[in-house]
Amino acid sequence: MASTTATLLDDGARRLDTLLLSRWDADPAHPALVDGDRVLLAGELRDRTVRVASLLRERGVRPGERVAVYLERSADFVIGVTGVVLAGAAQVAFDVNDPVARTLDMLADCEPRLLITTPELRARFPEDLATEVVTVAECAAAEPAVPFEPAADLAEQPAVVIYTSGSTGRPKASLIPHRAVTTRLRALQRGHGLGPDDRMLHHTACSFDMFLIEVYWPLITGTTVVVATPGRQRDADYLAETIRSERISVFYCVVSLLELFLLARGPEERFDGLRRVLTGGEPLAPELVRRFHAQSTAPLTNLYGPSECTIYCTAWVPPRDPDLDTVYIGPAIEDTTLWILDEDGRPVPDGEPGELYIGGAGLALGYLNRPELTAERFVPDHLGDGSGPLYRSGDLVRTHPVGGLEFLGRVDLQVKIRGYRIELGEIESAALRVPGVRQAAAVAHGRGSDARLVGFLVLDEGAEPAAVTAAVRETLRAALPSYMVPAAFTTLAAMPLTANGKLDRALLTERAGEVLPTAGTSAASSDTASTSGDSLAEVVTGVWCEVLGLPAIDPDDDFFDIGGDSFKVVRAVRKLEALLGAEVPMDLAFDEPTVAGFTAALAGHGVEVAAR
Repeated sequence: MASTTATLLDDGARRLDTLLLSRWDADPAHPALVDGDRVLLAGELRDRTVRVASLLRERGVRPGERVAVYLERSADFVIGVTGVVLAGAAQVAFDVNDPVARTLDMLADCEPRLLITTPELRARFPEDLATEVVTVAECAAAEPAVPFEPAADLAEQPAVVIYTSGSTGRPKASLIPHRAVTTRLRALQRGHGLGPDDRMLHHTACSFDMFLIEVYWPLITGTTVVVATPGRQRDADYLAETIRSERISVFYCVVSLLELFLLARGPEERFDGLRRVLTGGEPLAPELVRRFHAQSTAPLTNLYGPSECTIYCTAWVPPRDPDLDTVYIGPAIEDTTLWILDEDGRPVPDGEPGELYIGGAGLALGYLNRPELTAERFVPDHLGDGSGPLYRSGDLVRTHPVGGLEFLGRVDLQVKIRGYRIELGEIESAALRVPGVRQAAAVAHGRGSDARLVGFLVLDEGAEPAAVTAAVRETLRAALPSYMVPAAFTTLAAMPLTANGKLDRALLTERAGEVLPTAGTSAASSDTASTSGDSLAEVVTGVWCEVLGLPAIDPDDDFFDIGGDSFKVVRAVRKLEALLGAEVPMDLAFDEPTVAGFTAALAGHGVEVAAR
């Protein structure tokens, strides 16, 4: 099965920098960017971005080189990444919430010509950082020495570098050229037309390629970008209020966040102000589609595609069908070729499962500094016209006459948690660095928003299980993003093996359900418990124990370290509100994730145990 369309465009239409400049010049007085009380008109954004680009060039940045951006989500972040693109370089945006050690490893790998950051964030890194630093203030104060002119011949040069988890324990970076980004943005615009009256929320982490939708799509179409407050992107109450107060009309979120959003706000709340919602990153359940349709008149688009094919390569809009039983990922979008092949590289019959191979104008150039991996995943097109490679996705799919393609799962050890792509081997490699760990394995248990990582350890003889497990957790927290740290660990005498001597991951996945804490196993249930005579801390402790399925919690235990997640935050907050008869700000659980800190924050907001 193959599906493709072709569009011939000149160099200017395939370049992100020229599209940005032409849009800003077309309507310089239009509000382009909103960050709290700060509003930047298109002309002001153009001038600020040109200053960044000019300064980078004065510092020696040339087309094809990389420039790192290490900033909180903000107007300055948007100015930074677009300034890099205007300079002709490739932006490498790093999430400031990732462990510093991981960021340093990626900086060493991509060898950026410069790093854009603030003095406060620069202080996180060693004094002898190999990369030259330029601050936001320096960029803002720069006075271009010569009139700015776009660089020549950028369509095939990298515009974006996106790091994803690597199976060998080393993150890998996709090199995404201008023509790939512009191809995808053009497809988005033709299928979902943004306009100057729309407003789109930018809240997705920059380590996830979908943030490109939230920044560049609106900027090249004259839509206003509204920047979400850092740290609040998974706070459903904040998102709901922001969507209303900022008149957001177009919203993207991963599937698990969409589920969290609807769960937190309740079935009676409606979101008819939204004109269009896009989701993806994880399998989308029919029940979630029905819930969304019941609360909004907006169409919901399911996007699919690995970062190696730039943002997405298929799309499907589920119908408003109360009997919907399958959500598909859709047919190929424009400028995209899809093949479903068997293990021998031959096309499978329609309706039969096979591995998805992706080709076309949206493909990345390969992986940075990884020629062997590039050759393994970006293979010659032996079925089409041979004009470009095919990306071997590792995803199992099959054709369907209604929905284009149906996603069936993975053929390797890659999993998705909250939309993030995770190679289990990277977790296992990090765990094996801890003294006392002889073997390590990680699996994902559950589906969709219920998916959790579980770690299994085989220890050296004489090692203390509790101490080593704690050391593994701390090591992973320091080395990996929070979404890659397992929710639970357990030790085994030996790893289970299949009949041919390989690790039996299927059996570990079954056992993972026994390791994860389950709600309802605590000694008392807060649904029926009385608060009479209890202190606020005791009430909070009781609710957290129930939600996390734990018999006891220490005052300084971190909610997220002992099995908590965004969904359990919602459940805990709603139970507390029912018990205390008061509104509990949801963001407090993220800001103060211990019983001691959370209780103090509640008291500071005037929440107390009602007298009986």
